[in-house]
Amino acid sequence: MMKRKDNKEIKDDFEESAKILKRALPMMVQNRIPASPEHYSVWYSYVAKDNLDLVREMDDTVANVGGCSEIKSEILYKKYIASEGEKKLELMKREIETLISDISSNLDDTTRGTDVFQLKLQKSFGKLSNVESGEMSLEETMAVLREVVKSSKEIAKNIDVFSLQLKKADSEINRLKQKIADIQKDANTDGLTNLLNRRAFDLELAHLIMIERPFSVIMGDIDRFKSLNDNYGHLMGDMALKAVAGIFLNSNRDGSSSYRYGGEEFVMLLPDTKMVVARQIAESMRRKVEKLSILSKETGTKINNVTSSFGVAEYQKGDDESELIERVDKLLYEAKRLGRNRVMPLSM
Repeated sequence: MMKRKDNKEIKDDFEESAKILKRALPMMVQNRIPASPEHYSVWYSYVAKDNLDLVREMDDTVANVGGCSEIKSEILYKKYIASEGEKKLELMKREIETLISDISSNLDDTTRGTDVFQLKLQKSFGKLSNVESGEMSLEETMAVLREVVKSSKEIAKNIDVFSLQLKKADSEINRLKQKIADIQKDANTDGLTNLLNRRAFDLELAHLIMIERPFSVIMGDIDRFKSLNDNYGHLMGDMALKAVAGIFLNSNRDGSSSYRYGGEEFVMLLPDTKMVVARQIAESMRRKVEKLSILSKETGTKINNVTSSFGVAEYQKGDDESELIERVDKLLYEAKRLGRNRVMPLSM
């Protein structure tokens, strides 16, 4: 379970952050760096010295150049702080910009070709108006018509090329949309269990509290998971995590969603659900975990003694995120203290 900080630790963290802030901001002002979250994260990390590679590169830059430019600060952010998802999104942004530029260029070419064709048509119609007055011979008239046909074929070719480019662009846009969806999924999904991750949980919990929507939360973890890993190995431990995650996933109903909270801990958010119902769901999951039989096909090892403990709490108006999580976490701890393999509170 996650260790809670006491008031002294929270105060110490705040004071340390304030000290770093007082040192970082003057440096940013001195180097004329905008006070955006991205830039601030670079200079905070530099002052705090929590990324030695960033510190070394910043020191080298200051020593060789005499300062750090806004561009260099951006480079340091992308190199040392930005997540893989952000980096991939930045690359896709460039791909989209290139795609738009190509379409625009082809559109300009087609538009210019259309303008030229229009001028040729006007000129040809002007010549053809002389046919009625007898000023043009049949041979001259045919020459004008052949020119019109030739110009028509050229503009048709340009339009066909542009149409082909649009089809390719449409295909490329669909590919990029899928990549964006994949990146967003990666950013919110736990790679091992395929459940939503802690980041997604924090966002959804904050949203539910912000709109004051009634909901309950279930927190559960695997009993004696460290011993399971020590006795059977990490591969079997991963199989146990996946199996329990599958029970959480299959227990989702009526808009509820399950998350890997961290380590062997899982949570479920249940909108518009009273605590008594949430407790029944937790009890059902506990029984399913108790019946698990995990078999490794490679080694033939089998685990039949996996159990789990749960805490269940209901959102109360005025709760913030930390208060609600602390309440459900205490109930989970109480379930462990009373012997594990149970749901707290004991009854409703």
